[in-house]
Amino acid sequence: MVCFLWLAGVAGAAGALKGSAFYVAHWNVENLFDTQDDPRNRGDDEFLPNNPTTRWTRVRYEAKLDNLAEVISGMNRKRGPDILGMCEVENKQVVRDLVARLPGRSYGIVHEESRDGRGIDTALIFDQKLFSLAGSRTYSVNLRWRRRTRDILHATLVDAAGRKLHVLVNHWPSRSGGIDETEGDRVVAARMLLRAVGWIFRDDSSARIVVLGDFNDDPTNRSVRDVLGAEVYPSPSGRYVDKRLYNLSLLPFKGGDGSFFHAFGGKVNWRMYDQIIVSGTLLQRSGGESDVAEFHVVRPACMTVARGWNKGAPLPTFEDQEFYKGGYSDHFPVAAKIFVSDAKPALVPALPRVKPKVKVEPVPPPPAPRVKPRVKVESVPRPKVPESEEPVVW
Repeated sequence: MVCFLWLAGVAGAAGALKGSAFYVAHWNVENLFDTQDDPRNRGDDEFLPNNPTTRWTRVRYEAKLDNLAEVISGMNRKRGPDILGMCEVENKQVVRDLVARLPGRSYGIVHEESRDGRGIDTALIFDQKLFSLAGSRTYSVNLRWRRRTRDILHATLVDAAGRKLHVLVNHWPSRSGGIDETEGDRVVAARMLLRAVGWIFRDDSSARIVVLGDFNDDPTNRSVRDVLGAEVYPSPSGRYVDKRLYNLSLLPFKGGDGSFFHAFGGKVNWRMYDQIIVSGTLLQRSGGESDVAEFHVVRPACMTVARGWNKGAPLPTFEDQEFYKGGYSDHFPVAAKIFVSDAKPALVPALPRVKPKVKVEPVPPPPAPRVKPRVKVESVPRPKVPESEEPVVW
């Protein structure tokens, strides 16, 4: 069967942009467990050969790996992703087993054990020919009543040009138990992620950040929209603020697309639990260009249900955690192509400092001082006095 027939939900257009690009994806791979019993992981008891429900044998495990590898290899025009975040992996060994089935790429693995009660973790693989790993760490999400959940995985990658890329892989608490009843758990995870982003920007104000994950919430839900503050991409104004986050998944979701199929009461709903969010620093380009990312839900024909009440849904490994379907995952992967400008801004040569010429006007002579005019006082002749008269006293 031809696996890849179409890609859906494209947001953004970047066909004419010049520069390099990297293809990043995320996939909830639905309970990727090996067949070995780990005494430290009580969550793996459900996926063992002697489990009466799953009967998780080596044959089923390897079939699962082959299916996942088929889809991953078909991404990015059958070149495979440059970066892939995953959730619901048991341990690092299952990621190694998966990478061994991905020829043509030299994938490095980033994985840390988390405290999750189900025994599942997040992980990241990246092409070592394109990126090197500068470091990694995790952020614990501390829920109420000391309940355990998946950590947020933070990997710092460096490309060939020496530019850092911070990738944060998430798997937020599920809606099991009720949407409203569990909303607070996802809000806690959103706040932890927001703090992590803030710490990255504190150390580097121009940091480039990609956030991946299964958030178990849609882009319009409170945890993502209000707490995390992930805004719509493309921005209506065409402008982006460096330290803000932009959700590449929001517009496709509003258009009816989704990565997770949910049917309730005879009504089919598509949820966009799996999302890709980027910082404004990745969307800024010289010349005012900003349309630099493409997002799509990866819908290969081989993992899509062809008929029935759930036609178009992803083909899972198990249905209702009980009936083995031999499929891929209950989530479709999501992916984005992000373009990075290679052009450096043109340098304007500095002009020599020239002392400006000053036109000197002749200075007019100062005005003559105003002198109070002298008043000529005429002497008044004394009247003649006859000798016979008394002199007149003036």
